[in-house]
Amino acid sequence: MKNSKRPPTEDMIRKLKNCLERELEGNGLFLAEEMKSSMPGLYKRGLIKTKMEMVGTKRLLCIYVSEEGKLYLENLEVE
Repeated sequence: MKNSKRPPTEDMIRKLKNCLERELEGNGLFLAEEMKSSMPGLYKRGLIKTKMEMVGTKRLLCIYVSEEGKLYLENLEVE
């Protein structure tokens, strides 16, 4: 993890998993509003990345799991 020595909370991990599932299934974008308080912590740890996307006629901040985030989740599955 990037800048934080503390591991993500259970809520952060749950939201990270939900975001990755949605990406893999193609069920739409994960919006910043859905992350709520978990977003800053996951972003600081380098587990998510953000990108402005057009959704209908609006530009919204969307969340994606970074490569580091994917590796982190894979390592959780192994343990």
